[in-house]
Amino acid sequence: MKRSITRGWYSMKEQFYILILLFIYRLLWGYFLYRFVRSALIPVLLRYPDTHAGGSGIGRLLYYIEGQTALGTDPGVLRWLWLLLALSALRLLCSPFIRAGLLHELHQERKGERGMFFFPGMKLYGLPVLLFSLAEWLLAAAPLYWLLPKMYGLLLSGILDYTLLLRLVPYVLAWLLYFYLIRILLLYMQFGFTGGTGMFSSLLVGLRVILPSTCISALFGAGGMLLLLLSGVTALFCPGLPALLFRQFSPLPSTLFKMWSIAGQYHLWCSKTFPQ
Repeated sequence: MKRSITRGWYSMKEQFYILILLFIYRLLWGYFLYRFVRSALIPVLLRYPDTHAGGSGIGRLLYYIEGQTALGTDPGVLRWLWLLLALSALRLLCSPFIRAGLLHELHQERKGERGMFFFPGMKLYGLPVLLFSLAEWLLAAAPLYWLLPKMYGLLLSGILDYTLLLRLVPYVLAWLLYFYLIRILLLYMQFGFTGGTGMFSSLLVGLRVILPSTCISALFGAGGMLLLLLSGVTALFCPGLPALLFRQFSPLPSTLFKMWSIAGQYHLWCSKTFPQ
């Protein structure tokens, strides 16, 4: 595992230009989404009754009723929600193409090739990797057909008794574990498909190395959680310019951890597929 992580770091150094491209992409996407949401939320918040100016409870109640009515009947609100859903779907559809370019770059690096293979990889393997992602989403959503009715009942009961919400924890943890297994095994199948070694043989490799691959995921997941914690602490204790700067540059280490994690998993797969 340690060797895979080390080799993943060397791969990151070779693909530094991808890190910069993805950082700019996430930065621009975050700014655009912020402006889009802000354009809709600011007018709504300005209509909220001013409690300091004597706003009554009836005024706040009417505000909530008006908001609930607008969610179902106002064409402008519905149009904005559909547009937000479309933008979220577009972001989800872009992710498989980015992963396809990264995997192609890793394969070419293993072969000793040097160059910019990211965009050719998106073109070559983008659609197949998208199909893998669709399979992942469908498989992840399948257990919710049985879990959601049980969780919904507990959630409604938890409104009156918060201790009942603890009963949701086993369901959520079981689904998260299932989702992680689906994601990591499909990732190894993508390694085999894009590398030409076969999906099912790579699936067997993923099952054999599930423990070290989980450790790699946990390590870089902890790094991502630490970033979220630092972002929250900065916003709480250093509001203003420090929090803004940290928030603007946080996509860089976050993207680094994600790419490094994929590269580490890739080299773990290579150690079993191409033993030296």
